[in-house]
Amino acid sequence: MVWLPVDDVLLVVEIVSPGSEGVDTVTKRKENAAAGIPQYWMIDQDSAQTVTMHRLDGDKYAVQATMPLAWVLNTDPAEHDLG
Repeated sequence: MVWLPVDDVLLVVEIVSPGSEGVDTVTKRKENAAAGIPQYWMIDQDSAQTVTMHRLDGDKYAVQATMPLAWVLNTDPAEHDLG
């Protein structure tokens, strides 16, 4: 595992695991917001593998977009700049 200074982390991607939904969707989101990480994406293990993109707004994350993982993987990264 590679640990980086928080200032160097621009995006955290969390795959929501069965049995740890609360930690993955609440606790980790709060911890990453408190650390000042600009973007936090959560991937659900539903049939579409839905990605919910959050952007830091003050000291909390706000949902910027929700879309299927296939769209994210098949588009240019510039299209994901939701700021």
